[in-house]
Amino acid sequence: MENQSNSFSDTTGRYAKSIFQFSQEKGILNEVENDFIKINDCFKNSQDFKKFVTNPTVKKTARLKIIENLSQKLNFNIFFTNFLKLINEKGRFFFLERIVKDFFSILSINKGEIIAELIMANEISDEKKEEIKKDLSNIYKKDIKLNFIIDESLITGSILKVGSKMIDNSAKSKFNKILNNI
Repeated sequence: MENQSNSFSDTTGRYAKSIFQFSQEKGILNEVENDFIKINDCFKNSQDFKKFVTNPTVKKTARLKIIENLSQKLNFNIFFTNFLKLINEKGRFFFLERIVKDFFSILSINKGEIIAELIMANEISDEKKEEIKKDLSNIYKKDIKLNFIIDESLITGSILKVGSKMIDNSAKSKFNKILNNI
């Protein structure tokens, strides 16, 4: 079975682990999880937000004002807002997207879930997604948190990532293998 233990010893992992543990100790884990979901949605839905997070020319004071406005608009927990302010002050705000990903990994491990990613060339129905998730749960004998991603460059087929294992059954991969053998 796939071992999902991770020490989270790099910078982003330490920040994610710290806010996770703090939230758990304070009994606000659900609130902070919801705030991370909101931030993750910002990354998914706004290229401008991604640029704001990674742009090194944005001054800390300007970023702080935007953090405060965003926190108020999205009704963030005060501890989550303070966390965002802290990583801004420490010059680590550009790590935010990776911190979000690490936080969700820690949360899944804590819930006993396995994280999997299914990258497909085309959208599939919600029923088919649930069927795949159920099949993986039966194989791994654990709850599966399955993220679906559409990547049209695959042409057809899919890539399944479960922990550190990957099964690539895409036409793109097969074409690349053929081209490399010519």
